[in-house]
Amino acid sequence: MKEKIKKLFDTKTTHGKIMRLILVLFVVAIVCLIVFLILRATNLWEKVNSIEKIRAIVLKGGAFSFIVFILFQILQTTVLQIPAFFVTVAGAVIFGRWPAFIMSFVAVMVGSIIMFFIGRKAGRKFLNWLIGKETAEKWIKKISGGKYLFFLMMLFPMFPDDILCVIAGLTNMTFPFFLWTNVLARGLGIACTVFFGSGAIIPFHGWGLAVWGVILIVMAILFYLSIRYKEKIDEILDQLFGKNKKKSNKQ
Repeated sequence: MKEKIKKLFDTKTTHGKIMRLILVLFVVAIVCLIVFLILRATNLWEKVNSIEKIRAIVLKGGAFSFIVFILFQILQTTVLQIPAFFVTVAGAVIFGRWPAFIMSFVAVMVGSIIMFFIGRKAGRKFLNWLIGKETAEKWIKKISGGKYLFFLMMLFPMFPDDILCVIAGLTNMTFPFFLWTNVLARGLGIACTVFFGSGAIIPFHGWGLAVWGVILIVMAILFYLSIRYKEKIDEILDQLFGKNKKKSNKQ
């Protein structure tokens, strides 16, 4: 029995690596579920949830609430350190899903482009001041590892999207590739937040928890396969977008 389990999770095989990844993700999902249930049971969830606070601020704009919301989204993409999830869901509650998606998408794209050109014009000294020299070097090295890796980091929520936009401006990445990456990755992220973030379609309780667990597992598997075949995907992207232009970073 032990040998079968050992073989099942053997990291020397692709199957074993995937099984280990699924196991880790399952454990993380269970931990998140326990924490969520504790927060709900103790009523602490309402205290840490800032969606209502953001909603109240936006509604103070009256007839110009949509402008306040768009500015809020641009600012959270550039300077405000608040979760984009809260702002986007608040917009969906106020304006409805499709209007919130369109406004959020336009605002986030504007903010992303601003951050890209801040990196391109301000140079590495600005980034070093912003996040520290060692951290800056680490992220520049990661982004320089290939086009598809940047796309993955923009797509998955565990990476600092706004800082990555600044760093992209420091690399030899072309603006068209940066733009299309943001259109696809951030557009998909905003759509998921708007249509699924409120829990109206897939609830965060009951049967919805099982569905979210499956979604997390599928995302983890896709992420692993994407990393595994990154070089082949990069070759395809190079053919579509052309080689990155060489440019010297400002020191």
